[in-house]
Amino acid sequence: MRKVLETAKQIPDAAGIGRVVPEIGDETIRERFVYSYRLVYKLDERQITVVAVIHGKRLLENVSERFN
Repeated sequence: MRKVLETAKQIPDAAGIGRVVPEIGDETIRERFVYSYRLVYKLDERQITVVAVIHGKRLLENVSERFN
């Protein structure tokens, strides 16, 4: 879990480095991979919100309501 937290702390320095989540297709919803996990975050003009840390095999549709 330490690596997930380290990665989350690095996001503000290079938020655009994460890839656009393919299931969503929205430029403001991005992800970084940490081992078998997806760290999904939403970019806003004022803030970055981590919306999910999910196992790579879990379906993203189960957490998609968090993006609104």
